Amino acid sequence: MLSDDLYQRFASLVRERAGLYYPPQRRADLAYGLQRAAQQLGVVDLGQLLALIERSPAAWNEVIAELTIGETYFFRNAAQFAALREVILPDLIQRRSMVRYVRLWSAGCATGEEPYSLAITLREALPADPPWQISILATDINFRFLERAREALYGNWSFRETPDGVRERYFIPESGRWRLRDEIKRDVVFAHLNLVEPSYPSPQLGIIAFDIIFCRNVLIYFDEPTTQQIVQRLYDALTPGGWLVVGHAEPNIELYRQFETHNAPGAVLYRKPLHAPPFTPATTVVPPVASKPAPPPLPAPSRPVLPATKPAPAPPPPSSDELLKQARAAADRGDWPTAQTHVQALLKAYPLFAPAYYLQAQIAEHHGALDEALADYRRSVYLDPHFVMGLIGMAGIFARQSQPDPARRALRQAAAILDQLPADHIVDPFHDGTAAEVRSYLNLLLQQIGG
Repeated sequence: MLSDDLYQRFASLVRERAGLYYPPQRRADLAYGLQRAAQQLGVVDLGQLLALIERSPAAWNEVIAELTIGETYFFRNAAQFAALREVILPDLIQRRSMVRYVRLWSAGCATGEEPYSLAITLREALPADPPWQISILATDINFRFLERAREALYGNWSFRETPDGVRERYFIPESGRWRLRDEIKRDVVFAHLNLVEPSYPSPQLGIIAFDIIFCRNVLIYFDEPTTQQIVQRLYDALTPGGWLVVGHAEPNIELYRQFETHNAPGAVLYRKPLHAPPFTPATTVVPPVASKPAPPPLPAPSRPVLPATKPAPAPPPPSSDELLKQARAAADRGDWPTAQTHVQALLKAYPLFAPAYYLQAQIAEHHGALDEALADYRRSVYLDPHFVMGLIGMAGIFARQSQPDPARRALRQAAAILDQLPADHIVDPFHDGTAAEVRSYLNLLLQQIGG
């Protein structure tokens, strides 16, 4: 039973940690989700559940899995996908024709139908010759949803608004269900993210410079101050001229005053002005604070508790730069197995860290796995569009595969980035190479391939 006291304490906890807002009229929804979580975790009452989630991240994840809603399907809200094809993509094709890449973020991706729908739409709508590079980041707070999304195996109910022929073209039948083809899966990277936390936008995590953000049917679960802060961070994560698509239940124009408003049949779209600053750091954003005082601690247990030795504080986890340095040192001395082990540990801790994919690409290239190397070089650029070394790595693979045209395009894209940087700006994180030094090297490569 969710008593008044437990309701206040649970409501405060999920609001502070996840931003989920359960006013009195949604008390029954909160109780239902908590009871399901208690059953999954094998605890007999909600008081025990509260004590468990306050000390166990795994238990907290189970609660979040029960409180967040994953009801979705492919191409949900056809009008918004029509607006993507007919309004947003023509604008981007015109403005991005020289670089020919597009970055999207599906924020609150649930079980993956939305980001995969975006990948299919872009595959069909973008010009194919020469091809465009597609990068889609898909994030959610629910670990269980992310596991299902990565599996990419769906039942018929997920296709209830799918256009004719799409399922047959992009999915393979498997035991009464449908598995997404690998060429579409490769366009999407899934990662865990709590939208309430002020950890984005972040160049290090690759959560920056998006052309399109879909954040639909997510903001309705937050209170107004939290929603305002999230909308600001989404604005900052867009590149100038980037587009934001939100759900139909989230049209409060006051939240989107910084954006240009564009109307399409059955859809309202928001665009970041072209003259807007390209990036605002996330460090100045303060997470929402509950207006009520913190709930009192749980009552002391009725039976005596033996004194325990206070454990030593755990050492802080190594930073991404520290892990990268270890991996690079192993690669420099030719210890490729150790380098690969360090890279895998780095990607596990920082799955959106572009230099890690670059180093993994170098390891693959050393072993002659050129397709794998190219995929990882591309991923590094997808995560950080200004990552010059990833573009140069891509060009090297294209040149080795006797594809001079894409090699030249990658090098010219890298040159355009370098031209905007100070000469002493470090662009090679592995050897402290400056923009001037890398530009000289790039000019030699262009001469070699006739650029």
